[in-house]
Amino acid sequence: MPEICDVAIVGGGVIGSAIAYELGAQGRRVILVDAAEDLGLGASDAAMGGILTQTETACLGPLSSVIRRSRDLYEPWLDRLRKVSGVEVHVLGGGDIQVALDREELDRLLSEVLPRWLEAPFEVRQLTAAEARDLEPLLSDRVVGAFLLHEELALDPRELMVALRRTLARSPVTLKLSTRVVRVDSGPACAEVELQDGTVIQAGTVVVAAGYQSGKLLPALAELIFPIKGEAFDLRPPGFTGYPLNHHVFAEIQDGEERGYPYLVPRHDGRVAVGVTYEEHVYDATPTAKGLQSIRSWIGTLMPATADWRLERHWGGLRPASPDHVPIIGYLDEHRRLIAATGHSGLGVTLAPVTAELVADLVHDRTADPEVRERLRICSPERDFTAAALSPAPTAL
Repeated sequence: MPEICDVAIVGGGVIGSAIAYELGAQGRRVILVDAAEDLGLGASDAAMGGILTQTETACLGPLSSVIRRSRDLYEPWLDRLRKVSGVEVHVLGGGDIQVALDREELDRLLSEVLPRWLEAPFEVRQLTAAEARDLEPLLSDRVVGAFLLHEELALDPRELMVALRRTLARSPVTLKLSTRVVRVDSGPACAEVELQDGTVIQAGTVVVAAGYQSGKLLPALAELIFPIKGEAFDLRPPGFTGYPLNHHVFAEIQDGEERGYPYLVPRHDGRVAVGVTYEEHVYDATPTAKGLQSIRSWIGTLMPATADWRLERHWGGLRPASPDHVPIIGYLDEHRRLIAATGHSGLGVTLAPVTAELVADLVHDRTADPEVRERLRICSPERDFTAAALSPAPTAL
């Protein structure tokens, strides 16, 4: 006999877990399936944790209104998780400092990026080199200018996943872990998820949030979703028990023939997560000596003191990307029973609250609101991908 539920969700990363929590809280019978032994062990476990509103290139296009909604939802969403789970997700609220280390980069930011920042619904403050070093004294003497993006937040994604795991454990959501999905299908009466052991789940709606592997289950996405590998690691500066930096810090630099993206995200326990590399269509998440060396070089240029910080965890992850680096959220079938929620291109942590909201709006048929319709249009699986040519700075894994 098949198992019956209102919504089956395939994928237990931050996106799938957020959707499960939202729908469970709204009274839906939810089954969440993931191949790993616990939730959030894929791209979510490798994320840097920036809640990005402006740093990523993709944030500055049509996606900016979706980002704005997610940013507005974020702190109330974390408060809801805290009340259920008892887990305090520590949030750094000082903003992000984007740094220019030479005049050429500062001119690029002023001419190409600042106008787009000013068009977006977020504030930006230009800093002199001295002002930037006043805010972050460990910045290199090579800094020639910077911009403070003060609405950007940062958190530890592993801490966020602890909160989501405990929240779901205390909810009516059914978890099926260490369980591989082999088929997803839909018909006029229901949608089905078939598991590797032959079990069939029948649901009114199936949501596929399986990261870069979503295309294996959804043929309509097979040519659209691909992985982008990123590497990062934790450093521990001596003498800190709280945040070692006041902001998260990002720059783009030219390192010989290679373009580098040093990004530092302080943690509340004294660590600093640093990264990050960017390799499209790479399917092996194994961290490499080359990745470690590149990141060490980049962050040393941005913040020389990091040379003396102790190396801790080194990791790699596979971001699920779409051709235009905008997530794919919406129905894929004529029966309106299969929903995709994938392709967040490193913005999964940033967009988790709004993705959960949009999927819940679809499931509950709450799409009459013009703002909801516009957000769904931006993320529609039916949009035109042919003109996609973005190469966003990889500030998140």
